[in-house]
Formats: sequence, C-alpha cells, structure tokens
Amino acid sequence: MQLCESKSSWSNKRRQTSMQSDRRVKYKEQSSTCVHCLDRKMLSQYPPRPRLTRLDNKHGSFIPSTSTSPSSPTSSTSQSNSQPQEHPPCLSTHTEETLHLKDLELMMHWCTTTYKSMAGNPTSERIWQTTIPQLSLRYTGLRQGILALSALHLASTSTSSRRWRYLETARSYQAQALAGLGIESAEDAPEEEIQATFALCCIMIVFTFGFCQIDSETDSDEDQPDVLDEFFEVFQLTRWLVSILVASMERITASELDPLFHPEDPLPTMPDMSRLVILSLQRQNNLEAMRDVTHETDLYDSAIEHLSHALGLLMKGGEPKVFAFWWSFRIPAEFLELLELRRPFALVVLAHYVVILHNLRSSWWMGDWGNRILQEIGDILDPNWQDLINWPIDATGCFLPRIDARVLA
Repeated sequence: MQLCESKSSWSNKRRQTSMQSDRRVKYKEQSSTCVHCLDRKMLSQYPPRPRLTRLDNKHGSFIPSTSTSPSSPTSSTSQSNSQPQEHPPCLSTHTEETLHLKDLELMMHWCTTTYKSMAGNPTSERIWQTTIPQLSLRYTGLRQGILALSALHLASTSTSSRRWRYLETARSYQAQALAGLGIESAEDAPEEEIQATFALCCIMIVFTFGFCQIDSETDSDEDQPDVLDEFFEVFQLTRWLVSILVASMERITASELDPLFHPEDPLPTMPDMSRLVILSLQRQNNLEAMRDVTHETDLYDSAIEHLSHALGLLMKGGEPKVFAFWWSFRIPAEFLELLELRRPFALVVLAHYVVILHNLRSSWWMGDWGNRILQEIGDILDPNWQDLINWPIDATGCFLPRIDARVLA
C-alpha cells in the first residue's frame, strides 16, 4: 500500500513540475540592458536583476524615494513638493545625511550584533563591524543595505506587529539599496566606491536568503511557494549579485578589505570524502551519456567540477560563508535551465551542493534552507534515482520518509 501511494505521489509531482516548467520564462528571453542604463543611453555591464517573487509580487513593488528612511518625517513633504526620483544612483551619492532615529537603532544593532552575520573569523568581524559602517557614511546604497539586513535580523527575533514592521522596513531599504547596483560604474570611479559595491553585494546575498527564510514563517500552507521554485529565484539573484561582486573585486587593488578576499587557510575539520563523491557523480554522468545521446554531458561535467572545488574547501574546514555562493556564479547558465526543468541528474548534483548550505544552518539567515531543498528533491526523484543522493542525506541527517521506509522494507 505504501509503495502504491509513493508511486502515485511521485507521478503527481512530476506532472505538476512539468506544468510549472511550461510556464517559466527563460532568462535569455529578457532584455540585456537595465532600465537605469536605458534612461542614461548607455549599455550596462550587468544583466537585469532577476525577479524574486516573494519580494516583488507578494508585498507589492516598492519605488524608492529620495528619503533616507521609510519613516522619515520629511518624506511626505518632499514627495508633495517635487517629482519623486524613481531610481536614484545610490552608490554614487556622497552627501552626508542626518540619520533618522529608526536608522540609528538599526545601525546600532548592526554594529553590536548583525555584523557577525557576515563574518567568518575575528579579522573579518572587525571589518564588518567598523570599516564597512564607516564606508557606508559616504555611500548611501551601502548604508541602506546595512539598514535592510539589520532590520531583517531584528524581524527574525521579533513577534507579531513588530516583526511585520521590521520586515517592511527591511524590504523597502533592500529595494533602495538594489536600485543602484544595475548602473555601470565609471572607469575612473574611486576605489572606495567599488569597495562599497562589493560590500553591498555580500550583504544583499545574505539578505535574499534571510528574507525568504523569515517571511515564509508567516505563510499559511496554501500560500507557501514551491521550495525549488523559490530557491531557483534566489539562486538567480545570487548569481547576479556575485557577477557584480566579481567585477568589483577585479578593480580593487589593495585595501582594508583584503582579508575578505584572502582568508587564512583553515585546518581540516572532517575526513575528506569529497573526492570519492565527485568521482561517483562523474561516473554516473558518463553512464547517463551512454544511455541517452541527448544527455548534456559537458554541462554536467562543468557543474560537477565546480562543485568539487566547493566541497573540497568545505572538507578542509573552510568557512562556507566565503565560498558557498560561488558555485551559482561559476556553473553554466544552461545548467540552471536543467534544474528548472527538474532533470533528475541535475537535481542529484544540486542535492550534493545542498551539503554546503546545510553547514550554514546555524546562521539565522540560512536556517533549514538546505533540509527543505533536499526533502523536495527526494520527493521529486524516482526511487531509482534516490540512491544517488544517499551521501547528501547522510551528510545532512535529513529525514526522507520514502527512502527510510524503503530501507526498512
């Protein structure tokens, strides 16, 4: 009886995901130039920001104003006396502004608590606690990013109406902070401006995972989005942010942020099983190529090779915050399409990547993202494929009822 229910559940899931994939809009069909750059008649070096439904649809679109704070007493008068500036160039604004009391609360929370969310060691802690806030006094976009993540952190520990207010504050600041990231930096931009861009991208990556994690706790069962659909949106946005981050790093020569680029070599903390795991995935990739002439062998090879590097760093005791999100940037864009189509072997590879996310579970902004993704993958995969995710299950301790029931049988 249990086996029949399992097959029926799996069949229904495959039909559902097939219908979902038909409705998806391919990234390559989008425009390659952002609206900010169209207004200025120049080409952007970055593609348009990918959408995140939970931020862009559920709460309504937010148009940033020139006000410093969503609760600033000057916001209403400035909007009534002049036309609102729809997309201010946040990162290039050098004017000093008087912070609202609410902003002071958020900045104080950052400097005492939230900065630890970004750091992986004592050296980087000092940078995120002091250097980055000082830099944000000269670059509005970075300051708004700091305030957004600080508000989100407070929302994670608040209840009822205070939680909702902090979430709304976080969302509005996030929208303002992101507004300037699609604008191509001038070739002669000061290095401090590039540093601010780098720091803001790091903060926004953490914010994206954290917002979905915290906001989902208020969803009813029927309002909960598909876990993989939401993760793929987060994944695309992370990939976009990392692309800007990488471009920023290439233009930063020497600065106080250097320890963030070159962390100290860690000591191994666990037996290195990653090479055996990667060899198993590569072997399976070759088998799939022999079984199916349409199998995208090279795409999988690339994704597995980059995964090998990330897992190797994890096994050597590396701080996951440093390298966890590079995989999203390095894998081919076509591999993301295979994931969105729920191709079984692509999901198997993703399940192995989830082990890295699982090692960030103690961070308030990551939480159980890893387990939720792995459970969804286990629910989608045909039993014949589930044997290929045994290592991620063992490494994370994730409970998958169908697999466990099959083992007991």
